[in-house]
Amino acid sequence: MESRTPRFDELLDKILENLEPHTRTCKWREEHMHCEGEFEITAEDISFLKMLRVPPPNYCPTCRRMRRLVHMNMIQLFNRPCNAPDHNELMISILPEECPFPVYDYQYFISDDFDAFSFGVKYKKETGPLETLFALRKKFPMPSFLNRDPSSINSEYSNGGRNLKNGYYVMGCYNSEDVWYSNLVNKSRNVMDSRAIQDSEFVYGSLYSDHLYKSSFIYFSKNCTNSMFLFDCKGCDFCFGCVNLRNAKYHVYNRQLSKEDYESFMKSIYPISITALSEYKKKFWALVVELPMNASRNIASTNVSGTGITHSRNIFDVVDADHSENIRHADGALSHKDSMDFLFSGGHSSMLYGAINIGSQSSNVRFSVSSKFCNDSEFIFNSKNLSHCFMCFGLQSKSHCVLNTQYSPEEYFTLMDDIKEEMLKRGEYEDGLGLEFSAQAYNFSMAQIAYPLADEEIKKLGGFVAREPETNVGNTPVISANDIPQTIENTTDDILNYGIKCEIANRPFRIIVSELEFYRRMKLPLPTMHPSIRMGDMFRLAPSGKKYQTVCAKCGKTIESIWNPREKSFIPYCEKCYQQEVY
Repeated sequence: MESRTPRFDELLDKILENLEPHTRTCKWREEHMHCEGEFEITAEDISFLKMLRVPPPNYCPTCRRMRRLVHMNMIQLFNRPCNAPDHNELMISILPEECPFPVYDYQYFISDDFDAFSFGVKYKKETGPLETLFALRKKFPMPSFLNRDPSSINSEYSNGGRNLKNGYYVMGCYNSEDVWYSNLVNKSRNVMDSRAIQDSEFVYGSLYSDHLYKSSFIYFSKNCTNSMFLFDCKGCDFCFGCVNLRNAKYHVYNRQLSKEDYESFMKSIYPISITALSEYKKKFWALVVELPMNASRNIASTNVSGTGITHSRNIFDVVDADHSENIRHADGALSHKDSMDFLFSGGHSSMLYGAINIGSQSSNVRFSVSSKFCNDSEFIFNSKNLSHCFMCFGLQSKSHCVLNTQYSPEEYFTLMDDIKEEMLKRGEYEDGLGLEFSAQAYNFSMAQIAYPLADEEIKKLGGFVAREPETNVGNTPVISANDIPQTIENTTDDILNYGIKCEIANRPFRIIVSELEFYRRMKLPLPTMHPSIRMGDMFRLAPSGKKYQTVCAKCGKTIESIWNPREKSFIPYCEKCYQQEVY
């Protein structure tokens, strides 16, 4: 088929045709402790680069991850001014006041009053492509939230997701109702302080689990009910403090009890106090590290390298993938294929490169952020339903646009050929977006959780740092975490009139009415830590984009693990040995 960008393609073909496996030095070598320094461009990498039509990168896989993760904040909300014209009100946003770009209220951003084309510019070759793109980036507003489904109800303090009702301080939750301080909850009800929960109801403090009911502190488990403190358990009912059990009932710390003895034990622990709960946690995690663990958490997958990979194949250097195939150097793939170097994509998308939060049947998209239903586009931001768009912001249902300016198809391809050829010649095309393009402060992004940097390092690499967000307590009296009642039975509605000072960050937080009702229903004491600390702990248990190399304790095979072997004295098993031992 005849090329629509002949000069760019001719120049790119020369690069790709002569490309052989080789070692490269990362541009961030010795700039921070996480950089790999030298890295390999393998034959498999080259096959993907040719398929996706991009030159080889100049950053190592770890630094490329950092450059993607900096765009995502899954924990913090900020109270900040709206920068829209004639607006001066405060608003809730995922972006801090220090964001170097204007931030508009989401409803205004998507309304007919906002004209994304009014920011359009004409490309001038003498300025340079990335310089032109960044100039538009600096003046084009960001929405206060990445997206908000109009069908969601009573969920003003939520970011992303779809079909949500009564979501409070949640991120990326779908088809769910009554969810608080959680991330990536799907088809569930009454879930709090949890991450990656599906098809569940009445769940607290749980991680990567599905089909739970009336259960708390459940990790990597499924089909469990009426239980507390489970790790990698399946089909368990009425169990407490258990690890690696299958189809078990009436177990306490992996010991079989009679129904009567189990009920007697459970009766003895109620009402659960804050102090007792802390001791149960310690005893539970002590048992976790004593027993074999599926270190990679890869399940029913073939020819894969990475962690958290399920029902997938031909996956290399990936963290978290489900029903996906043919992917390299990426994280967060859901029903995805034929892509490389992306972060969070689902909805049957394909052919992505250097993309962050691109999905919902998107295809052939490169170097783009937070856009859905897009095809054959590059360097697009916060857009929907685009086709053949280049260097555009905030557009919806458009095609053949460059720098937020409309062109005919013929004009579009001619101009895109000019710009992409110039980018290749300048060495600006292969690495996409640097930290300076992120609207999110590095210290409050997913990058800081997986790859923490000091403030000066962040600034040196092109990112920015934000202050701790303001509390929501206002002039409400604040009490110490030590002063709240030890049990939920002794907690009265009067607690709603106080702020509680976090025992970790000393930052006050409040309990809302629906939250108090949930704790009473679950018979759990009030938390002593701020919600952002609790949400952060869920990500620190298994950071996005982070994995470690270790060896199977049984067969000695080199494997990858979600846990850092230098920090946890657990017993890592490969998937095969774990199945032989546990199943």
